[in-house]
Amino acid sequence: MERPLRLGVSGSCFIWVMPRELLAGAYQASVDGTLVKFDERLNEMMVEFMRELMHALNTLDIDAFECYHSLAWDRDRVLEVALESPNVEFWSAHAPYGLYCDPSSPIERAREGALAGALDTIEVARRLGANVVVVHPGISVEYDAPRTTRIGWVADVLRQAADAAAEHRLRVAVEPMPRDEIGNTLDEVLDIIDLIDRPNVGVNFDVNHLFPPEAIPGMIRRAGSRILNVHISDQDGTERHWLPFMGTMDWAEVLKALIEVGYSGPLVYETHIHDARTCLDAGKIIVDNYRRLIQFAPS
Repeated sequence: MERPLRLGVSGSCFIWVMPRELLAGAYQASVDGTLVKFDERLNEMMVEFMRELMHALNTLDIDAFECYHSLAWDRDRVLEVALESPNVEFWSAHAPYGLYCDPSSPIERAREGALAGALDTIEVARRLGANVVVVHPGISVEYDAPRTTRIGWVADVLRQAADAAAEHRLRVAVEPMPRDEIGNTLDEVLDIIDLIDRPNVGVNFDVNHLFPPEAIPGMIRRAGSRILNVHISDQDGTERHWLPFMGTMDWAEVLKALIEVGYSGPLVYETHIHDARTCLDAGKIIVDNYRRLIQFAPS
């Protein structure tokens, strides 16, 4: 059995050392509502960036990796680099999100895009040998549709994704959201999971997306065995994605609660590292922070 609370990192930790063109193409475009496939030049840049990222993961004392997936780049070429000679556990894969792939949207094409993104991420997870596919239940956009109706759309889309994931023994983790999105409370996420009604669906517990920070340990206990994956970063009552110890989270209580509910996966850092120039620099900052954080875990 793998060591509980081992160090994991999300690909999003490295977006601020990613070439700006790649960041704009892969992430900002999706938020703006357009999916633009990378051309040959951008795909070459992405392959080189992935090679740099894998070197950092393989070199540093990092146990697990969450692959942040985008439909913009050439999936097969990126996976080929990731699988060359990995020295890290591929734990999870994060599905794309944005206006063009929103399961809570009244626009059918956006819901179809959300399913397509989830299915593509399931294939990524399968090829990596990962365990969990992380999905967002919605984005922060005002729609002229009742919230209960939108929750039903989310459940329908994610149920299809869960059935596809089950064929490969993969689990789907629904992530709470930090603003006015569908799934912006733990109770609503748990309701969505109940509506999906599939045994391979649970919670991606992001400690930066639920508030206030002092309530996080109790929420962990309430989610209990439904927690399939954990995103780690600090906050002060609003979404920050800070490194642990920059905000007001009681990390001793958070780690204690995770152990109490039997969570055996990694602590997947999903922090925004702005003061690094390379993937290796960003990774070193996280490794140093984790060495301090894990000292607060129950012995």
